[in-house]
Amino acid sequence: MSADSFAPTLYLGGLMLAHFKNHRLAWLITALYGTVFCLISLVNHYNFRTYGLDLGIYTHGIYSYSHLNWHTFTLGLDGQPFNHLGNHFSPIVMLLSPFYYLFGTYTLLILQIAAILFGGWGVYRFAKERLKGLQPELILLLFFSMWGIYSALAYDWHANVMAAMFVPWFILYFEREDWKKAIVFFVLVLLCKENMAVWMAAIVSGLALRNLLVKPMDTNWLMTGTLLGITVIYFAVVQMVIMPHLNPLKLSDHLGNYSHLGDGSGGVIKTILTKPRHIFYLLFESLQTDELTFKLKSQLHFMVLVSGGIALIYRPHYLIMLAPIYAQKLLSSNPAHWGVYSQYSIEFAPIIALAMVEWMKGFEFPNLKVPILVGFIGLATVFNWHPTRPNTAFYQAKHYSSGLNTEAIYSALELIPSDAAISASNVLVPHLADREKIYLYPVLNDAEYVALLTDGRDPYPVDSLDLPIRIQELRNTALEIVYDENDLLIIKR
Repeated sequence: MSADSFAPTLYLGGLMLAHFKNHRLAWLITALYGTVFCLISLVNHYNFRTYGLDLGIYTHGIYSYSHLNWHTFTLGLDGQPFNHLGNHFSPIVMLLSPFYYLFGTYTLLILQIAAILFGGWGVYRFAKERLKGLQPELILLLFFSMWGIYSALAYDWHANVMAAMFVPWFILYFEREDWKKAIVFFVLVLLCKENMAVWMAAIVSGLALRNLLVKPMDTNWLMTGTLLGITVIYFAVVQMVIMPHLNPLKLSDHLGNYSHLGDGSGGVIKTILTKPRHIFYLLFESLQTDELTFKLKSQLHFMVLVSGGIALIYRPHYLIMLAPIYAQKLLSSNPAHWGVYSQYSIEFAPIIALAMVEWMKGFEFPNLKVPILVGFIGLATVFNWHPTRPNTAFYQAKHYSSGLNTEAIYSALELIPSDAAISASNVLVPHLADREKIYLYPVLNDAEYVALLTDGRDPYPVDSLDLPIRIQELRNTALEIVYDENDLLIIKR
């Protein structure tokens, strides 16, 4: 072969090397935090600290789609099968399903980590075009220090995490008016989950307000209006037509978390518009009598502020972008949505980081920019860690211990035929979801095998006091006890 045939490869290699040299610190930060994210998420999965709800559900989904089948949802608490797109409209799972053949049950966790790193680079690129010196790298550090990322990584895989990581890229290309690339990320966000359309409507509205105040004559209002209209139409069609058709029995109705505000989406919207005082109260206070719920909402507001949320005050169009996220979290009747845990805070991370970029860009005291950013990075990091939570305490030895005979359990699970229908404990489901039928115990239906952890993990949705009785019944009625040691029971029905 001639030397000329190697020219494209050499040229590409030169570009990559030059890119790495120009962004060396950003790549080192990415590698460091990528390692941390792997130590949290992948270790949790190996140590049986991931769950059927939701990793098991979506692992079952990518298995189904990778075999060119619809994802029939069987992991609901009632065990009624229906198309999972009627529970959460997340076609993005179809696009991710080919990776199942590479990574198996770790697929979604690996892709989620990659997405977070990718989202961080969207924030970094946005900052690089607006800030000087080390400030873009500090913004990247701030983003990777956000509590919402670690809370999401600690508890499985969620489609809204993927959506949140596409948002910085959408905003970057929207601001550039690079419409082809902006539309690609716009579509990807919509495909992640049905409620992301509402969030995108708020994001486009926030950008439109900023442009109206800053550059009204230089804004493509036709494109802005078109994107906003698409979000409204898409949400209405998906929520009112497609999902009800796929879920005719209205199983797993998420709108029920807001039934105290009115009947259906129309009643909720009416209450929000006509009772602002009540809505304002709900943003800060709990209506429940359990004292443990009283601090959750203030905890969220505190974490927003120490993570750089003060920038939202100075750049309020980003606060508009977070309006539906605040409403989704704080107006819910479920206290699990209110605080700083689980995946319900991930949307704050990119918006706060981008708001900080714009605040620093117009900050009047240049010499204070770096100290301010370093200060918020420190605050976000210090208040982010919870040493008592093994799900995120990657720096403690107990994080790497499952408290179970992990190797023996993995070996025993291989005794279950790969094509058998199975009912399993919540923490076992993600490891067994690569099959046609799987149920969350105590749902049995037509399960041929039952696999349960008898100790060492929360038996949800079974009451811990009832579990010994149920286990004894399974032993007594089993066709065959396949395995019964190391806190694992496998029976053939």
